[in-house]
Amino acid sequence: ESPIGFLLLVWPSWFTLAMFSITDIKLYIFFFLGSFFMRSAGCIINDYFDRFIDISVERTSNRPLAKGSIDLFKVFILLITLLFFSLIILLQFNITAIVVALMSIPLIIIYPLMKRYTYWPQLFLGLTFNWGILVASAQITESIPIQAVLLYIACIFWTLGYDTIYAYQDRKDDIKINLKSTAILFSNKGKFFVMLFYTLFVFFIIIAQNIYNIELINSSILIGILICLLFFLKNWNINNSQSSKKFFKNNNLVGLIFFTYFIFL
Repeated sequence: ESPIGFLLLVWPSWFTLAMFSITDIKLYIFFFLGSFFMRSAGCIINDYFDRFIDISVERTSNRPLAKGSIDLFKVFILLITLLFFSLIILLQFNITAIVVALMSIPLIIIYPLMKRYTYWPQLFLGLTFNWGILVASAQITESIPIQAVLLYIACIFWTLGYDTIYAYQDRKDDIKINLKSTAILFSNKGKFFVMLFYTLFVFFIIIAQNIYNIELINSSILIGILICLLFFLKNWNINNSQSSKKFFKNNNLVGLIFFTYFIFL
C-alpha cells in the first residue's frame, strides 16, 4: 500500500510548524509518528465499519476485514497497540495540545459512517484529517491563533479537493450500493468543484499570511503555484479510475511543495 494516506495527515501539522518558524526537529518527528499511528488506527476503524460495504466495491473487495481473512480479536489487539503508541506520543505535548487532540476523537469515530448519511463525507474527512493543525498550534502557542484557524480552513478545502478525486475511483460502485460522496453529488461537474476547492485552499493560505502584514511576494508565489495546480488538474479524467488514482497520489507532491514554501517563506 502507498503511504500517501498518513503523509496527507502529516503535511498539515508540518505546515503549521513551518508557518510558525519552528525548527525543533523533535516536534516534526512527534507529529510524523503520531500521524502514522493514528492513521493506521483510523484505517482499522474505517475498515471495520465498512467491512460489509468494501466487499461490494471492486477496489476494496480484497481488504482482509472485507474478505474475513483476519481474526477480529487480532485486529482489536493491533488497534489497542496503535492507540497506545499514539497516547505515548500525545503525552509528549503540553496540556492544551493534549486536550485539543482528544477533542478529535468523536470525529475519528463518526467519519467512517458519514458516507451512509451525507453526500459530504469528504468534508468530515477534512475536519478530521487536518486537526493536527490545531494540535500543533496549541503545542506552539498554547492557544489557537487566527492564522492556525485560517490554515485549518485552507486544508479542509485541500482535503475536499483530493478526497473528491479519490472518491471518483469508486463512484459507479458507490451508486450501486447506495452510498454517498461528493463525487456522486458533483457528477460530471467534479473537475470544476475540485479546481474551486484547490483555489480556496490557496486563497485561505494567502489570507492567513496577510492577516498582520501584506506579503506581496509570498502571495505572488502562492498564486503561481495555484495556476500550475489548475493547469495540472485540467488533465484529470474524472471518468477514469486510474486517472483519479494518479491525481490523488500526486497530492503528496502538493504537500511537499507547500511545506517547502512554508519553510522558505
